[in-house]
Amino acid sequence: MPAPLQAGTFLIASPNLDNLSGREPGDSNFNRTVVLLLQHMEEEGTLGVIVNRPLGEKIKLYPSEALSDGLAAMEEFPIEPASMFYQGGPVSRDQLVVLHQLGDMVKGSMEICDGIYAGGDLDTLRTHAAMFNADKPVLRFFLGYSGWETGQLEQEIERDSWILSPGSVDLTFSTEPDRVWQRALYTLGDKYQSMSFIPENLILN
Repeated sequence: MPAPLQAGTFLIASPNLDNLSGREPGDSNFNRTVVLLLQHMEEEGTLGVIVNRPLGEKIKLYPSEALSDGLAAMEEFPIEPASMFYQGGPVSRDQLVVLHQLGDMVKGSMEICDGIYAGGDLDTLRTHAAMFNADKPVLRFFLGYSGWETGQLEQEIERDSWILSPGSVDLTFSTEPDRVWQRALYTLGDKYQSMSFIPENLILN
């Protein structure tokens, strides 16, 4: 595997993930996704967030207390709030996961890998609002997360449903989320570069 199965690793959905998982093409929750792992423990399972599915106007379909908390935290920021919210996964969509690059500046945050931190006090985020720039975001909100029970993810990897890669700050906070899947594959080189150009609709191939 190109990277170990641990927090801070990317799971890049294989182009064949739908077929391998027995779903209809395009029906998977994870079609062409890149998931940043936040936790991988033998007894507690694995969880992460999809980093390339911005909600945009779909944010209106996710009314919840978590969303309200996130929007409240964004009140002081010179950024369009809708651009900062992503679909983290199909589990607990009423929960909010925060990723940022502010490190110890945000009280209670946890380092996931070099340059990427999770959680922390939302009120602390407000005090750093002046640092935020839409062209180079350092913060993302994710509604819901992606989860696997003990051993489940390992089985999916054995079926070649996922490709592992070291996590990346640039891709996690990319301003071009529609290119993240292709870029994540391409940076692995060799056969993965060719794989990154496989069209989503194989009829076009």
